[in-house]
Amino acid sequence: MKILGIQVLRGPNIWSINRKKLIQMRLDLGEMEQRPTNLIDGFRERIEKLIPTLQTHRCSKGEPGGFLARIEEGTWMGHVIEHIALEIQTLAGMDTGFGRTRQTKTEGIYNVVFSYIEEKAGIYAAEASVQIAEALINNHEYDLETDIQRMRELREMERLGPSTGSIVAEAISRDIPWIRLNKSSLVQLGYGKNQVRFRATMTEKTNSIAVDIA
Repeated sequence: MKILGIQVLRGPNIWSINRKKLIQMRLDLGEMEQRPTNLIDGFRERIEKLIPTLQTHRCSKGEPGGFLARIEEGTWMGHVIEHIALEIQTLAGMDTGFGRTRQTKTEGIYNVVFSYIEEKAGIYAAEASVQIAEALINNHEYDLETDIQRMRELREMERLGPSTGSIVAEAISRDIPWIRLNKSSLVQLGYGKNQVRFRATMTEKTNSIAVDIA
């Protein structure tokens, strides 16, 4: 399998109106297009052993264990990678839950889409999920804890400070969209003429932010 591209979505998009923080990975399944999971000997047992918390994933079945049942019946590897990317983020302390996998017009090429909390951790999850899937396919040992620890480190490096984080959390509770504008704590709330920018506890109404950026 080959990753053809990874795109970070930071606002309203074609996949969801409400889910504004998504990773879109364009994935070439290669020979795996002809090998759904039910044709890979022992695949369900291996993935359940490596990531037992996947038992909680409902998938289209609508009940715990639904995703593992889909693996037993036979599903394509892009779908599996979507669920792995979501779960390893959750294991690293970033609870995500939205995902979609859709085939493109080109046979064997899929868009794998999943939500993220911290951007760099989401990108890491995309790349790691493909490596994990390949290890499971080939029955190779895989050190999952190393990936989880790395995503925790990325989360801490990118996480908003306590003041900024509290304001963003309140905005989320009121369904106000937000975007982080730099590596520091400069944040935009809302879009268009209604947007407001702030950093820590200072709003755009003060010149202090502009002075510091300059």
